[in-house]
Amino acid sequence: MMTSEIPVVTSVSSGKGGVGKTFATINLAACLSRMGRKVLIVDCDLGLANIDIMLGVNPQYTLKDVIFGSLEFPDVVISTKYGFDFVPASSGIKEMAQLLYENIDRINAAIGNIALSYDHVLLDTGAGISENVLQFTLFAKRNIVVLNRELTSLTDAYATIKVIYQTFGRHNFEIIVNSTRGDDEGKNIFAHIDTISGKFLGFHLNYLGQIPYDEAVSRSILKQEVLSFMNPQSLAAINCSLIAGKMADWR
Repeated sequence: MMTSEIPVVTSVSSGKGGVGKTFATINLAACLSRMGRKVLIVDCDLGLANIDIMLGVNPQYTLKDVIFGSLEFPDVVISTKYGFDFVPASSGIKEMAQLLYENIDRINAAIGNIALSYDHVLLDTGAGISENVLQFTLFAKRNIVVLNRELTSLTDAYATIKVIYQTFGRHNFEIIVNSTRGDDEGKNIFAHIDTISGKFLGFHLNYLGQIPYDEAVSRSILKQEVLSFMNPQSLAAINCSLIAGKMADWR
């Protein structure tokens, strides 16, 4: 296991829900772990958490017990059979969905401390541009945005990038196009949003890769398994591995 001196903290966001952001996050984590990286996922979708559901895990404690209870951040870390660790959040808890800034700051500080034990920390944020999402993307040093072919996904992804840029001055974004059909679709969709960004925001985006449509994806979700672990030879898993290979070189 390699452990870098300075961990790479990456937010994984999307303009709208339902584009496969959490699927991408857990599969990239599994691939990075297989490459010898020590990886932690933090479920930062504080009010509608679902990483535990995707993994088939029923956590005893969550971030809620850290913010409103007496537990410390390391107390809620769960190790998975896929090689990575994760910190679960809660779902359907109004107080978690509307955290005050100081509580978000506490979470970020705790992530900063525990991150020193990892090579990569992936922050699976909520969709959209709520204050919670913006603060987690600001805390991360790398920002991945996941989108798909739907027009609303594209426009919402651009809006998310625009707000983060205008609010925080960020202009480095990595794009993953999910559920593509055909080798060129991902590049074509990326070229479209990249052209818009260059024209109206004044900077270009980075194409991290595509995850092709694959029936094995829905089967893995139904089985609450990680595709890259369950069926590493599937087309989607192979592409996740290619994307993770690029991330493995980040410093």
